[in-house]
This record gives sequence, C-alpha cells and structure tokens, in this order.
Amino acid sequence: MSAGADSARATRREREARETAPGPADSQGKRRRPARIVVIGEFNSGKTSLVNALLGSPVLSASFVTRTVHPTVVAFAAKPSFAAELAHRRRIRMAWDRLDHQLPQDTRWLHIGLPLERLRALRVIDTPGLGSGDDVCDEHTLGICRQGDTVVWCTPAMQAWKASEERAWLTLPVRVRQRGILAVTFEDAIVSPTDAERLLARLNADAASYFSRVVMASRLSALMPGDCAG
Repeated sequence: MSAGADSARATRREREARETAPGPADSQGKRRRPARIVVIGEFNSGKTSLVNALLGSPVLSASFVTRTVHPTVVAFAAKPSFAAELAHRRRIRMAWDRLDHQLPQDTRWLHIGLPLERLRALRVIDTPGLGSGDDVCDEHTLGICRQGDTVVWCTPAMQAWKASEERAWLTLPVRVRQRGILAVTFEDAIVSPTDAERLLARLNADAASYFSRVVMASRLSALMPGDCAG
C-alpha cells in the first residue's frame, strides 16, 4: 500500500470524524450542524485576534496569518489536525508543526481541526485581509461571506469604518449583510469610556443600517451560539 493511499485514507477519516462529530441539540433533541462564522475585514483589522478570542485559544498565530492568503476553516476534530485543500477539493494532511511554514503552491483553503468543546457549536472561517490590491482575491474573499450563518466585519477602533470598508461591504447582497455584525477591534486604542461611547454613536449612525448590530469585539462571544457566551 502506497504512502499516498495511506495519507488519503487518513485525511478522509479525519474529515468524516469532523463531519459526524455531535453538534448542539435543538429543542426537539435533534442535532444541528455547527454555525458557520465568517470573520472578514481589511488587513491589520484584528481578525485573527478576534478568531482566537471566539475559540478561547490562540490557535492562529500572527506569523501564520501574515504568511498566507488562504481562507482558513477551524472546526471540531478529535485531535489537532492541519490540512491544505488543493484543486478539486483534494486535501493534503500537513504536520501540525508546519502551521507556520511553507504550504503547497496550489493551496486554496486551509483546514484546522481542534478538540475544543465550543467548536461543536461553531465553525469559524478566517479570511485573507481585504485591500491587497488584488481584486480577484478580494472578490473571492467577499464571496466566502455567502457561506456564513453570521458574518463578522472587523473594523479597528483607531480608524473605524473607512470609506473603503463601506464600499466593499455594500457589494454583498442584502441577505448576507442582514447576517452581519460590525465588531470594533483594538479597543485598547480607545482612551476613555467617553471616547468609546462617541465611537459607537458614530458607527450606529453611519453603519448600523448595514448590519444586524454593532458591538465591541470583546462582547462578541456573548452573541455566538454554544458555550462561547461563558
């Protein structure tokens, strides 16, 4: 039996384990699929820190995000796993210690599996930063929002809701924007509670009509399903 066949079988078993892992139950006791949370925003908007906060664990490092332009799915798995998805949805299992290293040239998506209890209720998709100058890449990233049950747009407190952010967000269909949350990141840049109140007042006036709600990133977990409110 070839090493390639072994790797393919292991990857398939790993994917099946994630897909069949029990999710949260509804009021009738039926299992629901994990809620898909898409996190999006321009470069250096605090997306990765927000994803780590939602997961309750520093899963994605700054160096990992800096080196990749690939959307990354974080889902439940019985043990830590890392795979690169290539053309035709073919996945190559990667060593966990290569999370910050070179990826196959034709990588399209990255998949991280973790045995975190809250991932039974959530599946988080971290997207590449917008505004790279690559219109095709930006269009693909925005298209990922259509897959989300909730779409979280990260806007940094020091330059919250720029014209470029508004233009990009408004390219999405209304049905997607209605599932959107505008999350204010880098709250430590806000000097005083008064400044925070003024910022939220401005965002509620300028952007709230485009989202289901506007929140400080630190309060976002309370809006997520499952035990993220804890």
